[in-house]
Amino acid sequence: MLSLKENVLETLENGKPDAFVNEWEPFPQVWDPIFYYMYPLTPGQTAVNPLGVTLFWGEEEPGAMPIVNDKTKVVRDVTKWRDYVKFPDLDSLKLDWTQARADAEKVRAEGKFVMVWNVTGIFESSHFLMGFEDTLCNLLEEPEAMHDLIGAIKNFKKKQIQLLIDNLRPDVIMFHDDWGSKHALFMAPDVWREFYKEPTREIYSLIKKHDIIAMHHADSFCQPIAKDMVDIGIDIWEGILPSNDIQQVKKDTDYKLVLMGGIDASIVDRRDWDEKVVRDEVARACRDYREGGMFIPCLTYGGEGSIFPGVNDCIMDEVRKQSKIYFK
Repeated sequence: MLSLKENVLETLENGKPDAFVNEWEPFPQVWDPIFYYMYPLTPGQTAVNPLGVTLFWGEEEPGAMPIVNDKTKVVRDVTKWRDYVKFPDLDSLKLDWTQARADAEKVRAEGKFVMVWNVTGIFESSHFLMGFEDTLCNLLEEPEAMHDLIGAIKNFKKKQIQLLIDNLRPDVIMFHDDWGSKHALFMAPDVWREFYKEPTREIYSLIKKHDIIAMHHADSFCQPIAKDMVDIGIDIWEGILPSNDIQQVKKDTDYKLVLMGGIDASIVDRRDWDEKVVRDEVARACRDYREGGMFIPCLTYGGEGSIFPGVNDCIMDEVRKQSKIYFK
C-alpha cells in the first residue's frame, strides 16, 4: 500500500496510484502570517486590507470578497495607479512565523505534504483594486497602464511567495487566481495571454525553481487556456468545475495536468444537504472522470473543508468507497 505522499506522486506522474487522492488529505493547509496580514478579518466582518481594499466575509461563505463601489474603489484612474496603490514593504514587517513553522513541522511528522497558499492572484488583485468592469475595460482601453500595474502586482506576489518559501519550506504552493465564471473566461483567451500569462509564468517559475509542487486554484471555466496552464508550469488545477469538459481537458493537455475538483459544490454543500445526494454526486464524479487518471475528486473551493458541517466528512467517506471500486 502506498503512503499518502507516494499516492500523490503516482497521480502526478499518471503512474499507478492505489486509490483516489482523497481531497486535501495528503496536503493539509498551513496558515501563515502573510495571509492574516492581507486578510485581517473573520466570517461576519468587514475590514480594509493594507492595499486599501474593503473586504467582506459573509457568514456561511467560503471566503472574503472585495466591496468595490464609488466610495471604496482604490484605483479611480488606472493611468495614475501609482497615486492610489502603495505596496507594503514586506521585509520591514515583524511577521510572527512561530505558529506556522510549528504547524508545518507537525504536518511533516505526519508524513504529509506541507501546503501553503497565496490568495488573490494577479487578475484578482486587479479587480480587487478597481472592480471587474474597470479592470476588463482598462485591458482594452489602457493596455500600457494595465501592463505596468500587473507587473507591480506580480512583483508583490513574488515577494510574498519567496517569504513563504524561506520561512516554511513548503512542498506544495497553491496560488489563487479565478480567471472565469462558471461557464466562460472573464476575457478572451488571447487577452488573458497578452496580459496575465507571462506574469503568472513568473510566479510558477519561482515555485518550480525550489522543486515545489505548483497548484493553481481556479473554480471557474478555464478550459480554453488549459494548455497554457501546463505551459507555465502548473502541476495541479485545483477547483476545476464540472462545467469544464474534464475528460477533454485531460486529452487537450496530453495528460500532463492533474485535475482536482469535479464535485459540484452547489449540489452538495447546502444547509439542507442530503447524504444520498452527496454520495451520488461523489460517485458520479469518480465514475465520469477516473478514466485516464490525473484526477483528484474534491470540492471546488480553494481550500479544505465544506461550508456546512458534515458535508466534507461524507464526501471523503464516499471517495474511500469509490476507491475500493476502481482500484483493486
